Amino acid sequence: NIIKVMKDLKRTVDDLNKNLLEPLGLHLVQTADKTEYIIRAINMVRLNILVGGTFAIIILLIFLRSLLSTLVVAIAIPISIVGSFLIITLMGRTINVIMLAGMAFAVGMVVDASIVVLENIHRHRELGKSASQAALDGAMEVWGAILASTLTTLAVFIPILFIEEDVGQLFKDIAVAISAAVTLSLIVS
Repeated sequence: NIIKVMKDLKRTVDDLNKNLLEPLGLHLVQTADKTEYIIRAINMVRLNILVGGTFAIIILLIFLRSLLSTLVVAIAIPISIVGSFLIITLMGRTINVIMLAGMAFAVGMVVDASIVVLENIHRHRELGKSASQAALDGAMEVWGAILASTLTTLAVFIPILFIEEDVGQLFKDIAVAISAAVTLSLIVS
C-alpha cells in the first residue's frame, strides 16, 4: 500500500532529521511524492460514486414518483457496492484507483435489475394482488430476464480476468469490481 508506505516514510524522515541529522548539520529532503496524485484520484472516484448514486436516486424518484419505491431500488446501490468490496477482499485483491473506477461504473448498472423487478411488482399490485404475493409473482416472472442480463454483463467482463498481458492486468480490477457488483445486484433485486 503505497499510501501507508509513504506515510511511514515521511514519519521516518522527520524522525531522522530531528534526532540524527539535525545535530550533524544535515537535512534529508523528500523530492517526490506520488501519493498526492493517488489520494486526489481516490477522492475523485469517491465523489463520482457519491454523485452518480445521488443522480441515480434523483432520476428514480422523478420517474417512479414514489419515495418508497425509490428507496427500495436505492438500497441496491450500497448493498451491491459494499458487498463488492467484501468479495474483492475475499479474492485477495486490493482496493485501488482502478478498482474504484470499476465501482463508479457499476453504480449505474446495479439499479437496473431492481428497477425491472420493482416495476413488475407494481404491475402485479395494480392487478389487485397483496404486497407479498405481488413481490413473489413479480420477481419470479422477470427472474430469467434479469439473470440473462447479468450473465451478458459477466460474459463481457469475466474473460478479462484471464488475460495475462499488460491489458489484462490493467483492466482486471475493473472487471472484478463490475462483475461482483452486478452479480450482487441480481441477488439483491
